[in-house]
Amino acid sequence: MSDVRPLSASQLPRYNRGRLLVRLLAEMQTSATAYGLRVFDGDLDRAILFMVIARHSGTLFQLSDGHAGAGERGTAKGISINALAASLSRPFETVRRHVKGLTGAGLCLRTAAGVIVPADVHDRPDIAALFRMHHDVLVRLMEDMVWFDMPLPETRPQVAYDWRTGLVAAHDILLTGLEFHAPRYSCWLDLLIVTTIMCANARPFTYDRKVSLHYSDFNRLPSESMRAPVPASVVARALGLPASTTQRRVNLLLEAGALIRKSNGLLVSEPTLNDGRAVEDSRASTDHTRQIFARLATGGFRFDQPALCYADSRPELTVFA
Repeated sequence: MSDVRPLSASQLPRYNRGRLLVRLLAEMQTSATAYGLRVFDGDLDRAILFMVIARHSGTLFQLSDGHAGAGERGTAKGISINALAASLSRPFETVRRHVKGLTGAGLCLRTAAGVIVPADVHDRPDIAALFRMHHDVLVRLMEDMVWFDMPLPETRPQVAYDWRTGLVAAHDILLTGLEFHAPRYSCWLDLLIVTTIMCANARPFTYDRKVSLHYSDFNRLPSESMRAPVPASVVARALGLPASTTQRRVNLLLEAGALIRKSNGLLVSEPTLNDGRAVEDSRASTDHTRQIFARLATGGFRFDQPALCYADSRPELTVFA
């Protein structure tokens, strides 16, 4: 990394650090999804559908505008299977099958108003731990952004913060990445694998402040030699996926040119990282994410001291070993 020359504070565009934000979001997405996969026995589709249903029903829906006080907001709505399929661009029958599985497991309930996650499901130990993890990786993201001196909304200390407001924001951020990037891939699992490999590739410098800030904008891509290849077997362990499933998807991504194979592992290809459409999708996704930050400010999130908002504690980064 000796070729990296630190930029002065005046040279660092605080409002134009899109690639850095993408790296930090990849850390958030990888941690949250790896945890969720373990809760849902490796079924990514079911984990995502459950998150969407929870987001659109019950207490979380009532907190979706960034304000606490859910008990004053009346009956929450559900979401129809048609709406779920349309919002996620998934076949109706696929969504219906997964909803049936979720209801059979007692995680969701079909009502006249649509599919909901009942309030008592939030108290199940596995779901409570999952939601607190989703919230706390959001807080970790905010801590990291503060450390990198990235722009964040002003704190509203007069507003009492409800961690469930942050959970809604966390779900919205995770779903934003899916919305903007999934259409380029044949399935959600392929996007997750690419995101995880990108996260592992960048780990040597993501938390090196000087280097990460130097390569903070979309027009500066770290060289291939700076990135750490990661074996498919390590990706599988990190996500809790079967090695055979991971290798099969990796082989297809190699054929498509999304990944390249090095002697010691896999890299996301430079054409994938620098593809014009992908960069524009990343810009749009990060812009949308910043709008979610603004709503989070309405709910009293402590952008001045994010660590005060942890439901539990700062989650460890995903281990690639």
